[in-house]
Amino acid sequence: MLKNTIKLECRKAVCNRFFFLAVLIGIVLTFFSLVPMVQSFNQDMAQHQQISETFGLRNPLMHMESLFNHWIGGEGGTAGAADYFFLFPLLVCIPYGWSYCSERRSGYSKVMVLRAGKTQYYAAKYIALFLSGGLAMVLPLLVNFLLAAMFFPAVTPDPSYLTAYGVGASSFLSMLFYGKPFLYVAVYLLIDFLFCGLLACLCFAVSDVVKNRIVVTLFPFFLLLSVHYFCQTFIYRTVTVIYTELSPMYFLHPIPVAYDANGIVICIWMIGLFAVTFLTTVGKGRRHEIY
Repeated sequence: MLKNTIKLECRKAVCNRFFFLAVLIGIVLTFFSLVPMVQSFNQDMAQHQQISETFGLRNPLMHMESLFNHWIGGEGGTAGAADYFFLFPLLVCIPYGWSYCSERRSGYSKVMVLRAGKTQYYAAKYIALFLSGGLAMVLPLLVNFLLAAMFFPAVTPDPSYLTAYGVGASSFLSMLFYGKPFLYVAVYLLIDFLFCGLLACLCFAVSDVVKNRIVVTLFPFFLLLSVHYFCQTFIYRTVTVIYTELSPMYFLHPIPVAYDANGIVICIWMIGLFAVTFLTTVGKGRRHEIY
């Protein structure tokens, strides 16, 4: 029964118009990164070609032109990259974050609890939310990376040109970036998937306190926005010894935007989100009241 309930909830989570809308918006935002980067790349290639024809030498700066600093996760200078990594908390909650509030209002949750049981229903709801949130985050990034691979050479980053990549020796997973960049991208996409899956589950966690589905869907966005504002306004301005990125709006970007990401900080965030969302889900399953 649990397996069937999970299949039903996952199908509802990824086969609805809100999921497709969120992914479509995400892909459109990534195009505002891809198009300027292609234009810039073509201009740089024309200049490199002119230098080669004029001086008869290969331009040594060619190593700076790579797929890994031209896809949306490798650059932070376009409006598309800035907008995407600002709006992602909203995009990952749009597909299914509202579902529990709507099902409680319509009485559907009561029917599912009677048919499948509370544990099965809430577990399936949690898994479906996690899946929808993770996919809504990663699919536009993956589409952008694959499209970018059609325009930019997959040159392995050279640490001699680290200023062009923004990944320093002390940066998170820097050895992987300069050694196995494809694996670096895959690992970061996995991190983004896990984090945003848990973030979407936060809607489920607050749905007992907040009854309005719009407020529930917006809650993770305003939570991360508040944390980001607090970090930028107070922590970094008052505690000058902190040089680690604390805001998910920045450390989920595959390259450092302001400060280097830290694996411990990322794990703390994930453990905290998992604890809050999972324990809340378990609490829902143990209570006898449906409403």
